Amino acid sequence: MNRMSPVSAALVAACVASSATAQMIAPNSATTASQFSSLYDIGNVIDGSGLPAGFDVTSSHNVYLTNNHWTTQSGALQAGNARASFFFDTAQSIYSFNMWNHRSTPQGQGGVGADPNYAVTRFDIVFRDAGGTAIFSLLNQTALPNIAIAQNYNFATVDGVRSVDFTILANNGSTQYTGLAEVRFNGTIPSPGAVGVLALAGLAASRRRR
Repeated sequence: MNRMSPVSAALVAACVASSATAQMIAPNSATTASQFSSLYDIGNVIDGSGLPAGFDVTSSHNVYLTNNHWTTQSGALQAGNARASFFFDTAQSIYSFNMWNHRSTPQGQGGVGADPNYAVTRFDIVFRDAGGTAIFSLLNQTALPNIAIAQNYNFATVDGVRSVDFTILANNGSTQYTGLAEVRFNGTIPSPGAVGVLALAGLAASRRRR
């Protein structure tokens, strides 16, 4: 049986330990069961609209305007259609969900809302693998209305995530509309050059086996 030398094993271990870095990840696409119109579609919550360039979780989202929020059709919450799904082109390792709640700014205060009560106050979120199997969930989570920055939900790292289902269970009072301003996920990605270092480590191990 071939064995890796202590030196090459240490090299691989060090490489693996340093091969991933944290990153805020945007879904590549999204769908929803309900949206008010194309001006308030689900794409608005994954494209950074309403947030400044280079934003992070401490950045404030703009007030509720066209093309910067997802808003459901009237009555979607009561009908059970206030839900969305987010998709990643490649499998992700995710350890945090960041949600910018619906600003719900009413007309007369610079926004377009009929009332200030669209914000999510309770939701479920389910993570799925490439086959659509649920691999992790956060159920009956609470959120605060009238918060302009991201609300963060942390958990142990979930690997192999290809999609996330988000279902709104309650808002802060509107019987008409609900929705979101923006979402992001925190995950880990390979560091630049990590693949090359791993290949070098493998080559060193291979040479020692000869």
